[in-house]
Amino acid sequence: FQVTGLKNLGVEANSPEFSLDYFEKGLKKRSMNIKSLLMSQTLVAGLGNIYVDEVLWLAKIHPSEIARHLSPHKVAELRRAVIHILAEGVKYGGSTIRSYKNALGLDGTMQDHLQVYGKTGQPCARCGGAIEKFKLSGRGTHFCPKCQKLKKI
Repeated sequence: FQVTGLKNLGVEANSPEFSLDYFEKGLKKRSMNIKSLLMSQTLVAGLGNIYVDEVLWLAKIHPSEIARHLSPHKVAELRRAVIHILAEGVKYGGSTIRSYKNALGLDGTMQDHLQVYGKTGQPCARCGGAIEKFKLSGRGTHFCPKCQKLKKI
């Protein structure tokens, strides 16, 4: 019996392997947009669509930003945001948006603490700008265009 795909999984965000050096080197090798990279599970494991939108909002990074173009300062902010959002997800028992239940059959409450996901048209909690939604790599993507400006290269 062989499990496929697990060997390509990135490190856990709460592990010692998720160092700033590891993260920075991994990002510098990738020319894909940061949202798709984070969702791919190849650099860091455990981030789905909801949490990636939240991580990028917290780090003030546009979802379309190319991973290797992030400054060292932004990489450090992004790493902190990944750790923080995943810890919040654990603290609140996950997100119950459609049908998620935890191991005890209970709904999580992380959805009550989201800042951008599912908030299209609502004011940004940080700046008051309107949250927008667009498709990126086939996924609904929520962000604040005032806080998460796309860098011009």
